Amino acid sequence: MKVIAIVDKEKTALDRLAQGVKPYHKNLDYKVISVHPKRPDPEQLEAIERECKDADIIDAQYYKSMDMLRERFDWLKKIPTILTHNNPYAIHERDWNDYPIVVANNTVMQAELSHITSSRLEYIPLTVDHKFWQFNTDWQPKDQVIMVANRIEGKKGIREVAIACAELGLKFVLVGAISDLDYYHGIEATGNVEFYEQVSDEQLRDLYYDSLLHVCNSQDNFESGTLPILEAMMCGTPVLTRKVGHVPDLNNGKNMIIYDGDNENVFTLIEAIKDAVSDRDGLKEMREKAWNTAKKFNFERRAYAYQKLYRSLISEKQSVSVIVPVCDKAEITKQCIEAIDAQTYDNIEIILVNDSQEPVTYKSKWPVRVIENYNDDYGLARARNRGIIEATGDIVVFCDQRIVMDSKAIEALVNNLQIRTWVYGTKGVKKEFVENFSCVYRDDLIKLGMFNERCDKYGAMSQEIRSRAKYNGYKIVFVPEAKAVQVGKSGNKHSKKDQIADSKNMLWKLGMEL
Repeated sequence: MKVIAIVDKEKTALDRLAQGVKPYHKNLDYKVISVHPKRPDPEQLEAIERECKDADIIDAQYYKSMDMLRERFDWLKKIPTILTHNNPYAIHERDWNDYPIVVANNTVMQAELSHITSSRLEYIPLTVDHKFWQFNTDWQPKDQVIMVANRIEGKKGIREVAIACAELGLKFVLVGAISDLDYYHGIEATGNVEFYEQVSDEQLRDLYYDSLLHVCNSQDNFESGTLPILEAMMCGTPVLTRKVGHVPDLNNGKNMIIYDGDNENVFTLIEAIKDAVSDRDGLKEMREKAWNTAKKFNFERRAYAYQKLYRSLISEKQSVSVIVPVCDKAEITKQCIEAIDAQTYDNIEIILVNDSQEPVTYKSKWPVRVIENYNDDYGLARARNRGIIEATGDIVVFCDQRIVMDSKAIEALVNNLQIRTWVYGTKGVKKEFVENFSCVYRDDLIKLGMFNERCDKYGAMSQEIRSRAKYNGYKIVFVPEAKAVQVGKSGNKHSKKDQIADSKNMLWKLGMEL
């Protein structure tokens, strides 16, 4: 699946969001293209024509750039497009029903976009990199307050914070890009300002670590974030903010300080900052509570949510994740993947769980995700569970690497699937239920408890999961139309007699029928 993300400029907040999810989109052909909404340069337009004509999905993160491109290139309107609204002041400009899916990144905007009728409205929150903005366990801040602004302009309320800090004798650290030079000079004139226009992420993290407080003082209806609020919370820097953007989504009454004053009221700010920095014990307690909130707003979750949306645009059929545990035997695995490629069902992803030390690389027309699972043991249950966790499909199909499915197999399995039902096909002869060529709703299997990783020897897994499913009221249904052949061998059962006996003893002790 080829996905093109459209942002406004490189190194802006939107670009950071798009680039941040990229490591979690390795199973996709995912590219980020920045296009200036008013003055696109020829190289940007050439990139759009080169990359987008064969794209499966357009992920439009900036509406102005996308609207401009649609006016220039009429063919872009035919490509399924997700529009994410990152600008609260623009949501009432029109109804946005020309986009099949519209995403709001905070719940206030989601409510404001309720006028959308024919488009699907979704909520995916803003996120940051939880692996980079790490919590500062040794917090020994300096007497300084930090503000981080993508654009230094009046709507951000920066000058008022600078005045408040000067009044309180606190150093004011400002990080950002100057958008309004006269306004910046007014900030500078307050004295005691330490300004960083070009700063690396590492430097910014150190500035968070050294700060008593991060302040957001933007005016109403201007922000959808801001991302620095989440960065500060991740780092353990206490936050003082007005109730703007996604602050209502983040605030639980204990993890940040909310002040209700007008963003131009310096006296309110002075009192709010003074009260905050005078309660060091309160700030220390707030740090932990803030991190416990912010940890949920990370790039991995955002990438997962968007992949589910991408798949919903590709096909009206329910999304399927085919989980294939792999252990060596490259030629046999290739046949298995080729058979999945040939399926008539058209909304598939493949999850290869590698249980060997050899690297796994297979190409497919479907998105392929590879998960490393090697632990020098019988790790089949763990492999399948890891596949279930990473799956973005509503339905999971289990297909061992030595099973070559008929082209209509997944279609047949899905057509016979119901809630709290586990269906399975035939590999030449009808057998009692075996999970290695089967299909079930992902949520149902999660609620059932997934596979039992205590089944760490050959000969227990099928019977254990079958017995547990029946006990919990799940129907197990044979689908003769779902056909496959088995290539290669699962191993010599005669050489595994000891394992089988141990497995049967375990099941017997658990009171399961054998």
